[in-house]
Amino acid sequence: MRWATLTFGKHAGKTFPEIILSDADWFFWALNKGVFEGRLADEATELVKKARAIKIPKPNPKRWQVEYCYEDTGGFCGFRFVKADTPEHCGSRSIRRLPYLDLSCVRRKAYDKRGCRNLLRDFRYYYFGNNKRLTKRRCQQFFSNKKNFLRAAFS
Repeated sequence: MRWATLTFGKHAGKTFPEIILSDADWFFWALNKGVFEGRLADEATELVKKARAIKIPKPNPKRWQVEYCYEDTGGFCGFRFVKADTPEHCGSRSIRRLPYLDLSCVRRKAYDKRGCRNLLRDFRYYYFGNNKRLTKRRCQQFFSNKKNFLRAAFS
């Protein structure tokens, strides 16, 4: 897929896949505020469907869940993959589990820039390896590959 390049604002010169994997909080904020128009709005809407339905990169992904961890103050700590039958840990942190990764999970709580950095740190580690930079090409390839997303992302 050929991605449009943003021509304004702090992310001018970047494509949406680059933006969502470097500043997801800003991307979801801008989308909710109606910053994008025309083709950009259409492309952003399509990207959101994918960003909210990312497959777990494990063999037999249906046996796994994404465990999102939040502090008692609501701040996002990070996520990890756990076997679906693993009991939830009871402690001082709030846990939420889903059978897919949702990059908007931080934005659904209050504004949380640090939580967004934690989310993207974990995403980079689990999906690209600890030492890989998220280059423009890698970001675009990830969001162009239908195998990375649940079918719901394309309906």
